[in-house]
Amino acid sequence: MSDNGFNKFRAAIQVLQRGRDSLVESLAEEVLTAEDDLLEGGFLFNEFLEAQGTRLHFLSLLVSQLEQSAEALDEAAAEQAPPPPAKSSRKRKPRAKKLAQQASTEGKADDA
Repeated sequence: MSDNGFNKFRAAIQVLQRGRDSLVESLAEEVLTAEDDLLEGGFLFNEFLEAQGTRLHFLSLLVSQLEQSAEALDEAAAEQAPPPPAKSSRKRKPRAKKLAQQASTEGKADDA
């Protein structure tokens, strides 16, 4: 995966989904235009199903393959990501306590 986290498979899926939307819209218009012929069934109906159904089926297969590749790329990137830095187990003293402690040690040094 590139440095900026771009996943080309997901980008391709988005393009195909926009194309699918356009295809389905044109199919709807075609069905409405040929409504009478399609309702009769027979040759025209079967021809329409074979041609358009095949297009949609292959488009779905392409999107499915790209989704699998996108997930595999995401998983590989997650495995390669460096672990987050470990937090120190040592507790920090509050600043007020730290200043008071410094003042008391400085006072002892002055008394000596």
